[in-house]
Amino acid sequence: MERASAVTTSGRVARRWIGALAVMAAVPAGASAAERAPELPPPPPPRPAPVAAPAPTEARVAAVSMHMTTRRAARPAPRLGPSLRLGARGPAVRELQRELRRRGIRVAVDGAFGPRTRRAVRSLQRRLGLRASGVADARVMRRLGLRVRAAAAAPRAVMRAGRTTSRLEVFPVRGEYSYSDTWGAPRSQGSHEGTDIGADRHTPLVAADDAVVSKLSRVETGLGGIYLWLRRADGIQYYYAHMQRIAAGLELGSRVSAGQVIGTVGNSGDARYGATHVHFEIRQNWTSMSPYRHLVAVDRDRA
Repeated sequence: MERASAVTTSGRVARRWIGALAVMAAVPAGASAAERAPELPPPPPPRPAPVAAPAPTEARVAAVSMHMTTRRAARPAPRLGPSLRLGARGPAVRELQRELRRRGIRVAVDGAFGPRTRRAVRSLQRRLGLRASGVADARVMRRLGLRVRAAAAAPRAVMRAGRTTSRLEVFPVRGEYSYSDTWGAPRSQGSHEGTDIGADRHTPLVAADDAVVSKLSRVETGLGGIYLWLRRADGIQYYYAHMQRIAAGLELGSRVSAGQVIGTVGNSGDARYGATHVHFEIRQNWTSMSPYRHLVAVDRDRA
């Protein structure tokens, strides 16, 4: 466009000069110099020089950087998900299953962490070079791009501060486990008076609080098989049934501390043909109470 405009301007100037020469030719020879001088057209105005774009200042760079940072911060954060294990249910499990499927691992997206999901997590852990525990812990969740809620071990004083919500100091099983609220469920001997916590054989059982051994049996007897009773100073009692064994050195009157290993998971007693687990009860003045909410309160993966 600029070239076409320049050509047009040059043509107009040339026509004016031709007209001026014609006028000069028509002026008589005796005419004065003023009369002979033609009226020449004014030269075209100079073309303005292109204006360079102003160099970006520090303030402008900072403003653009702030705008980009603001836009990045506005993006939605990855979904929050706690450490997940066998027996867990809900949206966090469903999101975990979706991420596993995106990575080519076959698993149903049903929101229930069952044996197939555990196998899928183990497969992913082997692929990532992690220990194949089958538990979707913080490392697994971060590798999948899922944000993880901190589940660090709480100090003893902090856990004691939660005594108002739980009659337990620590969870009675140390290792992988699963459980649900089975309080009052029908059983052959009547309604269920505890919570069954499923775990592999030989998984450690620990004292739920500082207590004294009030009763135990190292040989299978009755429905509980190998069992142990702990009695707290305020009269609260904890019952562990279907154990594989009781820790050496524990006798009637032995004092135990919260978290101390007292035995292992098994399936003795009337559970000898079923899955390995511990039947856990809480009693006050020999009155049984549902342990489920107390277990959840000290379960760092569910609390």
